[in-house]
Amino acid sequence: MRTDHVTGFLLILIAAVMNGAYAIPMKLMSRWKWENIWLVWTLLSLWVLPLALELAAVPHPIQAYSTTPWTSLAVMGVMGVLWGAGVLLLGMSFPLVGVAVGAAVALGCSAAVGTLLPILFADAPIRRSTGLTILLGAVAVVLGVGVCGFAGRARERLQETSVIVQQGSIKGFLFASVGGTLAAALNLAFVSGAKIVASVEAQRPSTPLASIAVWMPVLLAGGIPGTLYSLSLLIKNRSASLYRQKGTSGYWLLVVVMAGLWLGSIVVYGGGVARIGALGPVVGWPVFMSGAVIASATWGTLFGEWKNSGTTAKAAMTLGVFCLIVAIVILGKAGS
Repeated sequence: MRTDHVTGFLLILIAAVMNGAYAIPMKLMSRWKWENIWLVWTLLSLWVLPLALELAAVPHPIQAYSTTPWTSLAVMGVMGVLWGAGVLLLGMSFPLVGVAVGAAVALGCSAAVGTLLPILFADAPIRRSTGLTILLGAVAVVLGVGVCGFAGRARERLQETSVIVQQGSIKGFLFASVGGTLAAALNLAFVSGAKIVASVEAQRPSTPLASIAVWMPVLLAGGIPGTLYSLSLLIKNRSASLYRQKGTSGYWLLVVVMAGLWLGSIVVYGGGVARIGALGPVVGWPVFMSGAVIASATWGTLFGEWKNSGTTAKAAMTLGVFCLIVAIVILGKAGS
């Protein structure tokens, strides 16, 4: 594997660790409701911070967009809205089937779709042996995520933390499946924005954060569904007053940390994919998804989420993580 490929995969794994950690601060904001956190997080991570980072890191952002066909920008905007809708559907599935199962179903669908569709849009044909290796790696990802989902549900049942609504189970699985499928649009948007990256990299002075120029149109569009939904919940639940509640001033800093970790993971992922080359979006996305699941499980263990979870749940999570590690190795071989 070439040095650039090694660097690319390391960056993607670092991005996965950051992505798996970004939601941890939510555990420390018990006085705010979900919509209070999500609205501020959406505004910061999808609009404010990306715009500030682009203005600071990209010498001539307007030039990069002006040389990009409007059709590509439109596709990226549509992909952003689809991704934002997918994230919302995933969140709506949690009360119906539980966080562990909902996340596992969504990540499995996202990993599969986000891996296979870029192959169809590849500029150059992929060798049969490479394609089969990628397919094998994608299957290992779906298998690993599924086993991790089973482990999570076993843990939730033992700890009695899940909310199970039998009548809504089918709807919950549907929300998670569709949400995960739509969330893969984030990777397709990066593929569509290849010309933007090339334009930014050609500018002087050069910047290692060229990928932020690609994410900007996607994140701007992707923030619309989350913002509208959060605002509707604030109005419905009359929870806007919680922003002024005593003892919550530190919550704002925690949301900034959440936004920084999430946006950082996306930017670093883009940098890693660019270093791998043509197969970057194809092999990078499932590695990113796998790494995020592994990181999330690790962070959860460190914060005591798996305490008193039972032998079955712990064994299943270990097996699931092993499958994901195998998947990363397989996809790393395909990308080399």
